[in-house]
Amino acid sequence: MKRTILAMLALLSGFTAQAADKAPTPAALMHEIDGVYKHRFQNTMAVPGQADQTYESEDIVELLPYDDKHLYLRAHLEFANGHTCDIAGMAGYEHGAFVYHDPTPPQPRERACALRLHVTDKKLVLTDRETPDAEATCRAYCGARGDLDYEIGREARSEIRYAERLKKSKAYRQAVQDLKAVESSQAR
Repeated sequence: MKRTILAMLALLSGFTAQAADKAPTPAALMHEIDGVYKHRFQNTMAVPGQADQTYESEDIVELLPYDDKHLYLRAHLEFANGHTCDIAGMAGYEHGAFVYHDPTPPQPRERACALRLHVTDKKLVLTDRETPDAEATCRAYCGARGDLDYEIGREARSEIRYAERLKKSKAYRQAVQDLKAVESSQAR
């Protein structure tokens, strides 16, 4: 019996070691997922006293490696009645996901905004909740109908052909500045 249990444990530890060997490094994962992801869809505008009107919307997620541990993450998500979520910053690799921490201190009794990007074989998954039923931490970046719980298929990925222009954008430059400020404050 002991021998069987030990053999099973040895076998399982071998599978665990193999799985760990196959897991890409953060830098390799960044280069595997970098790009722009777009999803076009019909959205609705509720007009009092009239039938809902439809219009075309587009969700956009941009991922661009910055260094071996960080990637630039920007999400523009559209919701009914013209509400949106817009957020951008440098996300560092933490516990199997890329996480953007808002450098702006939260208001009293509010949690700091943390947007997590988890990658599966088929999807990119964004969330600003620690658990599915927890309160959203990045509500300030969204309109009334928007939220940052979002999934998009990896097949939606396209190359970012405008990377140099993106790096000159105000949002990207601010993300770099915020990252440097956080890193220098941690070094003290």
